[in-house]
Amino acid sequence: MKKIALFVGEVSAEYQSEIAGGIIEEARKQGYSLHIFNNYGSYSPNVFRSYGEKSIIHIADLTSYDGVILAGDTFNVEGMYEELTEMLQRNTDCPVICLRREDPRFHSILAENYEPICNMVEHFVQVHGFRHICFMSGKREMKDAQKRLKAYRDTMEKHGLPVTDHMIFHGNYWKNMGEEALDWFLKDDNGDSVLPQVIVCANDYMAISICSALQRRGIQVPGQVCVSGFDDVEEARVSVPSMTSIKVNYRDMGRKAMCMLENLWQGRDAQEGIGSVEIVSKFRGSCGCAQSIDDEAVRRLYYHKELLQNALYHGSAMYIDMENTDNFRSLMNVGRAYVSAIRFENIYICMCDEQERQEEKAAMMNQYTEHMVLRNVMNMQEDIPREERFLRRELLPAAYRREGEILYIGTLHEKNDCFGYVVLTTDSPDELRYQFQTWMSSMSMSLARLQMYEENQALNEIRQQYGRDELTGIPNRREMERVLQKQYDHLRQNGESFFVVSVDMDGLKYINDHFGHLEGDVAIRALAGILAAEQGEMGVAARTGGDEFQICMATQSQGIVESRIAAIRRQIEQFNARGEKPYELSASIGYARCDQCVPLLNCLQQADKNMYQEKSGKKHARKPE
Repeated sequence: MKKIALFVGEVSAEYQSEIAGGIIEEARKQGYSLHIFNNYGSYSPNVFRSYGEKSIIHIADLTSYDGVILAGDTFNVEGMYEELTEMLQRNTDCPVICLRREDPRFHSILAENYEPICNMVEHFVQVHGFRHICFMSGKREMKDAQKRLKAYRDTMEKHGLPVTDHMIFHGNYWKNMGEEALDWFLKDDNGDSVLPQVIVCANDYMAISICSALQRRGIQVPGQVCVSGFDDVEEARVSVPSMTSIKVNYRDMGRKAMCMLENLWQGRDAQEGIGSVEIVSKFRGSCGCAQSIDDEAVRRLYYHKELLQNALYHGSAMYIDMENTDNFRSLMNVGRAYVSAIRFENIYICMCDEQERQEEKAAMMNQYTEHMVLRNVMNMQEDIPREERFLRRELLPAAYRREGEILYIGTLHEKNDCFGYVVLTTDSPDELRYQFQTWMSSMSMSLARLQMYEENQALNEIRQQYGRDELTGIPNRREMERVLQKQYDHLRQNGESFFVVSVDMDGLKYINDHFGHLEGDVAIRALAGILAAEQGEMGVAARTGGDEFQICMATQSQGIVESRIAAIRRQIEQFNARGEKPYELSASIGYARCDQCVPLLNCLQQADKNMYQEKSGKKHARKPE
């Protein structure tokens, strides 16, 4: 059974998703295993984060694959393509296919770059009669950018149209250089102001940036300047005006990559039956030819907007909840709760072997250990603890490997420190675009924090102090929130209810006013000591405010809760019976059950309500005169 590796950056982005879709389609037809090694690039100036993202290339055992496909122009990490291809040359004998990138060492599948640009410039010259046509090129060093620029120059020369220095701007294939490019185009070689008739762009993202810059300056598109792009991405189809562009069938490119692998495996010519990738010019509103909107593209745009909003909403809450975890098990509980918003089949959390990690070589290289440990398996219903050691080159333990399966692999790292990797199976890769990236990042940061606590005992002690009430020594509100969230996560996973007990000290103001605040502190400590002594093995008592306390009791038995409350009342009576203080200690107590039908917030409110019912009308903290 054949096994194929696909290396790609941001697999769920539009071009990458189409490429992967074509490859997945063919792999499933033939029953091949496909492993998609995906990173998210480096959007940080910190060079060490780039190393961490690049580490994806060190997870795979390159010698074990029958074919490798590279979407090399999607690697947004400097040096990643060069290092990966050098590793492939050293370690593999299998066919390697590069997409959209010529590399003499390997086979390539390219989209035509020359003729489409020639045809686009011809359109503006022949159909619209324009003569002043500028060109926004891609990166100077990229061959596709060079070919597109040559096509522009050749077509302009064919029609006897001059091309000056200020009619060509070298961009970066992204949306952040529109203003700079427009400043360049609006001047001629003598520094005088000039308005071009057309700006042809080497891709859609640069075309979108040019349109935005023109519109910000009050220059109408296409009324005063026409614009065109290349790739026909979704954003271009729904822009206003809709973008004239060149559509490349990238899903077909993915299918052709699989066909080329079949040819090479069968000993046939690599190009047999491949043909050219389908390319179609789309003339729309930005050149004045049509104003139609792609309804399907609009629908997908709103769909992705919804995914992005969900990722933003979940991101901040997830970060806070993960920050409150203090061990790997609780982190996995929180992690599954948030990743359940994404449709997936299984997520395997594979961590570096800690014994090997301590060795000098692994520590110095900041890479993955030879052996890995499967620590957790998540599905939509539960997360299952595991502790299964295996060789990294096998990617997963034998019991979890399936022939013909599509696997997505991503790194768990903080900067250049690699903790492990995630293996995911899903039939909805489109949903990975926003929320899964955020989830991976939060998971990685939390793992780094847990490792720091484990390695630095002093910091761990500080963290424990952070969760302690300074006056009483029992947990504080922060710690109680963490305990409640942990218990609530356990409830959602296992369906086991628990109880919250709300305790409010009676008459603290009377004690402070008549005997002083120091004596008030003594009374608070006395009540805290009683609650801590009677919380039981299943309870955690905390001071959550000045005279307010809570107890979280991890039991499903109401009888146990009532017996603990009775014990607290007896302790208070014994304190008062000793007669050591000129006041009586008193507390009002209420409780409520939290289960799958009662959300945590409602439970807390009900416990408070029950406590205040008891408190109503009380006049304690005075000795009878």
